[in-house]
Amino acid sequence: MEYFLLTLVTGISMGCTFGLVGLAFTAIFNASRVINFANGDLAVVGAFAASLFVFSGKAHPVIGFLAVLALPVVAGLLINWLVEPSVKRKAPIINSILITMGGGLIIVGLIGIYTNFSYFNTGYVFGTKPLLLGGILRISPQYAAILVVTAALSLAYWLFLNKTALGLALRALGINADMASLVGINTMTYRMLTWASSSIISGIAGFLIAPLIVPTALMGLPVVVNGFIAAVIGGFGHPLAAVTGGIILGLLIQFFSAYVHGGMAQLVVFPVLLVVLVFRPTGIWGLKLQ
Repeated sequence: MEYFLLTLVTGISMGCTFGLVGLAFTAIFNASRVINFANGDLAVVGAFAASLFVFSGKAHPVIGFLAVLALPVVAGLLINWLVEPSVKRKAPIINSILITMGGGLIIVGLIGIYTNFSYFNTGYVFGTKPLLLGGILRISPQYAAILVVTAALSLAYWLFLNKTALGLALRALGINADMASLVGINTMTYRMLTWASSSIISGIAGFLIAPLIVPTALMGLPVVVNGFIAAVIGGFGHPLAAVTGGIILGLLIQFFSAYVHGGMAQLVVFPVLLVVLVFRPTGIWGLKLQ
């Protein structure tokens, strides 16, 4: 029973990190119809910033955490600057996909050159002493932190979109950018804001997941693939849908790895993705884009 519960909690926690990256996809897509495949590389920036400033002892912890937030924003805004001309011209979506992938590769290259594409140190900022839940289950504080941070970010982003004037303006921008511009919304500024918030989410996801995997400059590929699949399974139309898709994804991978075959766990995702695309193309939540 304990093994089952541990697998369940681990799957949900790992799924939450995929969901955060999926949420970053959703945030940008709903505002500018851009699919940002650099999200995984922005997660790498967050993990690398943590290694460079939080765990190296070279900076005050507060400065280090600010760097974890700031560096992904800088990288994300640079990619936004590259993709903005395509958005303005309403170029085919493949253009923006290729631009974001190219921008992500540049990020990977720069970090790879600095680290020689080798492992960079990230620690457990929340400690390693297991937390005892219900008197029977011991889990890592890192997993608990992932659950709490994902719930807080998801709720905060939903409230931002639905309960603030700025969030409603971003939704209007995604529905019809030309109409939003006519009513006085500065489309470029609002898209930059979306990219900044999305980059922060990706950076936090990288910071949280890095101690649980082998953090290198190349860790962004599996992160972005799983994040994109999470967004597709859950549905791009709602900020909480991506997290739902991520949790489903994490549970599938973790239970398949625990009870069937660890080396083939990732493969089980793709049949599920195909089923969703065929029978529920708008995602499990089945919502229109908003």
